[in-house]
Amino acid sequence: MKKFALITMLLFQMVVSAGCSSLFGYSEEPKVQLNQVYVRDADFTGATLIFVVNVQNPNKSDIKVKEIAYKVFISGKELTEAKTEKPILVPANAATDIEVPLPVKYTAILGNLGDILTAREVAYRIDGSAKTGFFSIPFSKEGKVELR
Repeated sequence: MKKFALITMLLFQMVVSAGCSSLFGYSEEPKVQLNQVYVRDADFTGATLIFVVNVQNPNKSDIKVKEIAYKVFISGKELTEAKTEKPILVPANAATDIEVPLPVKYTAILGNLGDILTAREVAYRIDGSAKTGFFSIPFSKEGKVELR
Protein backbone atom coordinates (compact mmCIF):
# COMPACT_ATOMS: atom_id res chain seq x y z
CA MET A 1 0.00 0.00 0.00
CA LYS A 2 3.00 2.31 0.58
CA LYS A 3 3.94 1.96 -3.09
CA PHE A 4 0.43 2.94 -4.20
CA ALA A 5 0.49 6.01 -1.91
CA LEU A 6 3.91 7.03 -3.29
CA ILE A 7 2.77 6.68 -6.89
CA THR A 8 -0.43 8.59 -6.19
CA MET A 9 1.39 11.50 -4.53
CA LEU A 10 3.91 11.74 -7.36
CA LEU A 11 1.15 11.67 -9.98
CA PHE A 12 -0.71 14.53 -8.40
CA GLN A 13 2.33 16.68 -8.04
CA MET A 14 2.77 16.15 -11.78
CA VAL A 15 -0.89 16.95 -12.54
CA VAL A 16 -0.73 20.28 -10.77
CA SER A 17 2.66 21.26 -12.13
CA ALA A 18 1.65 20.22 -15.67
CA GLY A 19 -1.63 22.08 -15.39
CA CYS A 20 -0.24 25.28 -13.93
CA SER A 21 3.27 25.72 -15.23
CA SER A 22 4.47 24.85 -18.70
CA LEU A 23 1.06 25.46 -20.22
CA PHE A 24 1.10 29.21 -19.89
CA GLY A 25 4.67 30.11 -20.84
CA TYR A 26 5.58 31.87 -17.60
CA SER A 27 9.21 32.81 -17.17
CA GLU A 28 9.59 30.64 -14.06
CA GLU A 29 7.84 27.38 -13.32
CA PRO A 30 5.66 27.48 -10.21
CA LYS A 31 6.82 25.29 -7.33
CA VAL A 32 4.39 22.62 -6.17
CA GLN A 33 4.49 20.92 -2.78
CA LEU A 34 2.10 18.34 -1.39
CA ASN A 35 0.82 19.51 2.03
CA GLN A 36 -1.90 17.04 2.94
CA VAL A 37 -4.03 14.17 1.68
CA TYR A 38 -7.45 13.36 3.11
CA VAL A 39 -10.36 11.10 2.19
CA ARG A 40 -13.83 12.35 1.29
CA ASP A 41 -16.98 10.56 0.16
CA ALA A 42 -15.83 7.04 1.00
CA ASP A 43 -18.39 4.29 0.45
CA PHE A 44 -18.46 0.60 -0.53
CA THR A 45 -17.41 1.27 -4.15
CA GLY A 46 -14.65 3.85 -3.74
CA ALA A 47 -13.49 7.12 -2.26
CA THR A 48 -12.21 10.51 -3.28
CA LEU A 49 -8.69 11.36 -2.17
CA ILE A 50 -8.19 15.11 -1.84
CA PHE A 51 -4.62 16.28 -2.37
CA VAL A 52 -3.93 19.69 -0.87
CA VAL A 53 -0.98 21.15 -2.77
CA ASN A 54 0.72 24.46 -2.22
CA VAL A 55 1.54 26.28 -5.46
CA GLN A 56 4.11 29.08 -5.29
CA ASN A 57 3.99 31.48 -8.22
CA PRO A 58 7.34 33.30 -8.64
CA ASN A 59 6.13 35.21 -11.73
CA LYS A 60 4.94 38.79 -12.17
CA SER A 61 1.55 37.63 -13.47
CA ASP A 62 -1.26 35.79 -11.72
CA ILE A 63 -2.00 32.20 -12.70
CA LYS A 64 -5.72 31.95 -13.50
CA VAL A 65 -7.32 28.65 -14.45
CA LYS A 66 -11.08 27.99 -14.52
CA GLU A 67 -10.70 24.21 -14.40
CA ILE A 68 -8.19 21.43 -14.88
CA ALA A 69 -9.72 18.18 -16.15
CA TYR A 70 -7.50 15.10 -16.30
CA LYS A 71 -7.29 11.33 -16.68
CA VAL A 72 -4.67 9.26 -14.89
CA PHE A 73 -3.37 6.01 -16.38
CA ILE A 74 -1.19 3.41 -14.62
CA SER A 75 0.54 0.78 -16.77
CA GLY A 76 -1.69 1.77 -19.68
CA LYS A 77 -4.94 1.28 -17.74
CA GLU A 78 -7.15 4.20 -16.76
CA LEU A 79 -7.09 4.64 -12.99
CA THR A 80 -9.38 7.63 -12.73
CA GLU A 81 -10.71 10.76 -14.35
CA ALA A 82 -11.43 13.99 -12.51
CA LYS A 83 -11.38 17.78 -12.55
CA THR A 84 -10.70 20.53 -10.10
CA GLU A 85 -13.80 21.67 -8.26
CA LYS A 86 -13.36 25.43 -8.39
CA PRO A 87 -11.32 28.02 -10.30
CA ILE A 88 -7.64 28.34 -9.43
CA LEU A 89 -5.98 31.67 -8.77
CA VAL A 90 -2.37 31.87 -7.68
CA PRO A 91 -1.45 35.56 -7.32
CA ALA A 92 1.82 36.86 -8.70
CA ASN A 93 4.76 36.38 -6.32
CA ALA A 94 2.56 34.49 -3.86
CA ALA A 95 1.49 31.01 -2.84
CA THR A 96 -1.89 29.35 -2.38
CA ASP A 97 -3.27 25.94 -1.45
CA ILE A 98 -5.25 24.08 -4.10
CA GLU A 99 -7.42 21.00 -3.54
CA VAL A 100 -7.04 18.41 -6.29
CA PRO A 101 -9.55 15.54 -6.20
CA LEU A 102 -8.69 11.95 -7.12
CA PRO A 103 -11.81 9.77 -7.19
CA VAL A 104 -10.76 6.13 -7.06
CA LYS A 105 -12.94 3.05 -7.49
CA TYR A 106 -11.73 0.11 -5.44
CA THR A 107 -12.00 -2.14 -8.50
CA ALA A 108 -9.52 0.08 -10.39
CA ILE A 109 -7.01 -0.14 -7.54
CA LEU A 110 -7.36 -3.91 -7.27
CA GLY A 111 -6.95 -4.26 -11.03
CA ASN A 112 -3.56 -2.51 -10.87
CA LEU A 113 -2.38 -3.67 -7.44
CA GLY A 114 -0.72 -6.89 -8.63
CA ASP A 115 1.28 -5.03 -11.27
CA ILE A 116 2.32 -2.34 -8.79
CA LEU A 117 3.43 -4.76 -6.07
CA THR A 118 5.62 -6.85 -8.38
CA ALA A 119 7.04 -4.17 -10.68
CA ARG A 120 10.37 -2.39 -10.37
CA GLU A 121 8.82 0.62 -12.06
CA VAL A 122 5.34 1.67 -13.06
CA ALA A 123 4.49 3.66 -16.17
CA TYR A 124 2.04 6.53 -15.80
CA ARG A 125 0.35 8.96 -18.13
CA ILE A 126 -1.75 12.02 -17.36
CA ASP A 127 -3.87 13.55 -20.13
CA GLY A 128 -5.96 16.63 -19.62
CA SER A 129 -6.74 20.21 -20.37
CA ALA A 130 -6.68 23.48 -18.49
CA LYS A 131 -9.54 25.85 -19.22
CA THR A 132 -8.70 29.51 -19.09
CA GLY A 133 -10.72 32.47 -20.36
CA PHE A 134 -12.10 31.43 -23.75
CA PHE A 135 -10.01 28.37 -24.58
CA SER A 136 -8.60 25.10 -23.26
CA ILE A 137 -4.96 24.15 -23.29
CA PRO A 138 -4.36 20.39 -23.61
CA PHE A 139 -1.49 18.73 -21.78
CA SER A 140 -0.03 15.28 -21.47
CA LYS A 141 2.66 14.01 -19.16
CA GLU A 142 4.06 10.49 -19.03
CA GLY A 143 6.93 8.72 -17.44
CA LYS A 144 7.89 5.98 -15.06
CA VAL A 145 8.06 5.86 -11.28
CA GLU A 146 10.82 3.66 -9.90
CA LEU A 147 9.60 1.58 -6.98
CA ARG A 148 12.73 -0.17 -5.77
